[in-house]
Amino acid sequence: MKKALIFDIQRFSLHDGPGIRTLIFFKGCSLNCQWCANPEGISFDREIRQNSLRCTGCGKCQQSCPEGAISAEPDGIKIDRSKCRRCGACVSNCGPKALSWWGEEYTTEELYKIACRDKAFYKSSGGGVTLGGGDPMLQNEQAVALLELCKENGLNTAIETAGNYPWKYLEKAAPLCDTIHFDVKGFSPATCQGCIGADNTRILDNLKKLDSWISSSEQKPALVVRIPLMPGYNFNLKDIDELGEFLAGLENITAVELLPFHNLGEGKYRQLGKPYRFEGSNNLKKEAAMQYLDALTAKGLPATITTM
Repeated sequence: MKKALIFDIQRFSLHDGPGIRTLIFFKGCSLNCQWCANPEGISFDREIRQNSLRCTGCGKCQQSCPEGAISAEPDGIKIDRSKCRRCGACVSNCGPKALSWWGEEYTTEELYKIACRDKAFYKSSGGGVTLGGGDPMLQNEQAVALLELCKENGLNTAIETAGNYPWKYLEKAAPLCDTIHFDVKGFSPATCQGCIGADNTRILDNLKKLDSWISSSEQKPALVVRIPLMPGYNFNLKDIDELGEFLAGLENITAVELLPFHNLGEGKYRQLGKPYRFEGSNNLKKEAAMQYLDALTAKGLPATITTM
């Protein structure tokens, strides 16, 4: 089996399912949300991470680059990403690790063994393993194999997904999950095209299919709908009201989580040499999200505001 491309493994996670969890971040996403807190998870390829604070200015990266993609500037080295072929010569020759990879390959068994390091904490807290990203469903074969291995050995499982792919991907994974976190990042198709880079028709269709599958299945994973909130950008009150009507028509939603905007991923864009649409923007305070919460609870939905 092809190895999974993983960009991070976070132990002792408390926000991605019940209990203490190991969160495994799969690389690659079919969306391009401009506020994404994990931009290193969007590309399906390994990427070079530049941590300027570690750079000593030795120049070995510049000397080793066969494409001449690295230059020395007054404020530090610069990587011309249009020239970079990601050969890794600069990473290999960077002693202080100012340059490193975002994206490492693992077998299913390797990932399972890492997850098992904290089995005692899962047992005491009701936790387990969560597959996130990126979107784990886009490395479907590897994600499903890992979920199967976890379930065979009694580990609690969860996924975090944006739902933008053929239904058959989620159909394979759903029976292996105890919790499914499903993102809805916009309701108006026109708005979605502008802020997440895709029409949301397939996303909402997959959410309806998932709800229907849960109704007819003996397995009943918890279905948590997550709504990243950027007022005036991906949602306004009219959108939230319409989304509330849509969600109220589903039968198996366990929880709805409003996720107010935070800027914790801003530094990662610099490390990737990418612009950040919301540079300098402040985190959205819980109080500012209350009217959106009220619009959802008015529909009878089990909605809460979740902050980092």
